[in-house]
Amino acid sequence: MPGIIFAKTKDKLDNSVKSAVMGFLEKLQIDDSIPGLHIEPLKNVVDARVRTGRVNDMWRAVLFRLETDKTPTYVYYGTWPHDKAIEVAGRSTLQMNPVFGIPEIIEQTMPEPTHPSPDLAPVPQSNLTPENPRTEDYVPQPTWTNGLVEHGYVLDFLTDAAGLDPQIAKKALQAKTAPEFHKITDKAPDWQGLLILDLAAGKSLEDSKADLGLVDERENPVETETPKTEDEKIMDGFNKEAAKLQFAYIGDTPAALREVIEGGNADAWRTFLHPEQRRYADGSWNGPFRLTGGAGTGKTVVILHRAKTLAERNPNSRIVLTTFTKTLASSLSSNLLKLDDGLLLAEKVGNAGIYIKGIDALAWQVFNSATPAERKEAITSVLSEAHSAANLRAGNGEKNPWKSPIQDTEHGLDSELANPTFLEQEYTSVVLANFVSSREEYVKVPRVGRGTALTRPKRLGVWKIIEAYRQQQRINESMSFPELVAVSACLLKQRSKSGKPALADHVLIDEAQDLHAAHWLFLRELAGNGKDDLFIAEDAHQRIYGQKIPLSRYGIAIVGRSRRLSLNYRTTAQNLDYAVSVLKGAEIEDLEGDNQDSAGYHSARSGPTPEESGAKSLADELDVVARHIRQWKKQEVPGEMIGIIARTKYQLQKLQTGLAERNVQVRDVDYPGDGTAPLYMTMHRAKGMEFFKVILFGVNESTVPLAAATNDLAEAERNDSLLRERSLLYVAATRARDELVVSWSGTPSELLPGVNSKTSVR
Repeated sequence: MPGIIFAKTKDKLDNSVKSAVMGFLEKLQIDDSIPGLHIEPLKNVVDARVRTGRVNDMWRAVLFRLETDKTPTYVYYGTWPHDKAIEVAGRSTLQMNPVFGIPEIIEQTMPEPTHPSPDLAPVPQSNLTPENPRTEDYVPQPTWTNGLVEHGYVLDFLTDAAGLDPQIAKKALQAKTAPEFHKITDKAPDWQGLLILDLAAGKSLEDSKADLGLVDERENPVETETPKTEDEKIMDGFNKEAAKLQFAYIGDTPAALREVIEGGNADAWRTFLHPEQRRYADGSWNGPFRLTGGAGTGKTVVILHRAKTLAERNPNSRIVLTTFTKTLASSLSSNLLKLDDGLLLAEKVGNAGIYIKGIDALAWQVFNSATPAERKEAITSVLSEAHSAANLRAGNGEKNPWKSPIQDTEHGLDSELANPTFLEQEYTSVVLANFVSSREEYVKVPRVGRGTALTRPKRLGVWKIIEAYRQQQRINESMSFPELVAVSACLLKQRSKSGKPALADHVLIDEAQDLHAAHWLFLRELAGNGKDDLFIAEDAHQRIYGQKIPLSRYGIAIVGRSRRLSLNYRTTAQNLDYAVSVLKGAEIEDLEGDNQDSAGYHSARSGPTPEESGAKSLADELDVVARHIRQWKKQEVPGEMIGIIARTKYQLQKLQTGLAERNVQVRDVDYPGDGTAPLYMTMHRAKGMEFFKVILFGVNESTVPLAAATNDLAEAERNDSLLRERSLLYVAATRARDELVVSWSGTPSELLPGVNSKTSVR
């Protein structure tokens, strides 16, 4: 029975042939002599090991045959139409890299750089009108700089020290535009493409080699008693970390490989991990570990693989996988089953297996599992006077539960402090986080991390409102979700003091930047202190809910156990640059208060420049949106892979009505459909999603930033709210894999890149 090694497909596979390819590989794995497969050598080829095989009448697979043991091993390279397959096979070679000893497939003809004339860049769409196709205030876009050239790399260094193929290195140095550059890195063996991207982004060769697991074999030669053949050396090389970026044994993970073939490159994360990602998924630490990285760098992918690794390492372990919202938790659950549908999923927290739940629902489950006596003790400790534990409801019944306490209390505070946003943050970050239950405790408690200082009289005024708020909650027999989480944390703490074990052995937290103080109290108690207790994935740039909170305050020490991912796999370089520029000038801090900049953050993909489209009126803007959707549908882009994102639900109502008038059907992301209609959602709802094409709709001065989110706040809270509005726009822009369109009517948002150079179309 031949062995089969699958090389990650470089070219998109036609939908009509995907199932035939999998059938071909399954037959090949049984017997390569089946007549219908037509495994044939070719003449006039670079590598005598290359073969082609018949997938069907129109398509042929390209393979390399390695002589191993008693049966051969085939390396599957890809499938193309008959004539192109013969062409690809003729120019391709499977070889060992002379520096790092990694198997790689090199095509002897690489894409040639095309150097366009140094003409002006395309005119920004916002400056175009039918009457004035080229405006006088047009500002040329900045020219692209080749990072390899900028950092002083030369051909000899790239080939001798970095181990790059001479042909690939030469053409990468010659590239004059981002699309040319990424065309080279896309066609290169995966590890070479990623190494080039790292070096161009400013990462040192030593750091990139360490991340990719590259070891110079000239410095560390491997000696064997019996000399090995070239085919045997290649087989050994497939076990190296960097080789696993591109090659996988089909016998090891047939279900995952079927998903890769049928789902396309977007699903390759299930099988092909970056060596750095694999180390974090498989690693072990004596305490909490934090992984940071921008949108699209694969933090969630690492968490999913880590859950699988921990479950396989100990099937009896109790693993909790949680995140901020139930929608994101549902996405984690479905993707985990895509990764491995044989994993044991626990029915409730505390059981063996993997339990996946949004963090507030998780806290509610812990609360409900407690006895009435345990609940009463915890509620009294956190809220001073016990509610009726038998009839409690989670969540606020009122839309704005702080409104009445502010209006009905003689507090003596100005509007910047007697403000629902300020009070909610103060209550969660200071009062609940410290289990403050009395006025005396509140006036003494440290307010670490709070930007607005409070004198003693102001603290007393704040406490009067908090007392009124708590009284209202008692009357309603309800707790807010932050209160519920704090009470559940207290419940777990009480159990620990009584000698009961923690409910989880390992807790994995995605989107950690959006959690509040009570959440961290709860999570610290949920997992007992120990090896691999907490694994935290965070991106400070995407903080759209949570507050800046130092983890060390809650007994979560990550000093020396924190790493950062910098390579974006989802978003094109052009879309990434656009999104990152939204945050330009903003000071962004992580959970430990350290500044997080975007230096070294880079993309593995290239695509079109984001289009900005300003319109005179809402009707004109809707015309623009309808035109793009029709164009993409003609290109056979699946409707469910087109996302239309706006800041408010009111804007989405206008969008849906306006597009219906233009005979363009769209669907709310939260309602089921057949996959043909584009999906619309708010920027908050778009968190955790991705689409091939994205339209950011209504990004104008009156909506982004949203006045209701920033008005009547003290300076520190207003600045923090503005930063969250920037982060929200960044999140929305990074949902686009390939193409991004930003539209507005009237005056564009001040948060858009280069807004001063844009024309206000009225």
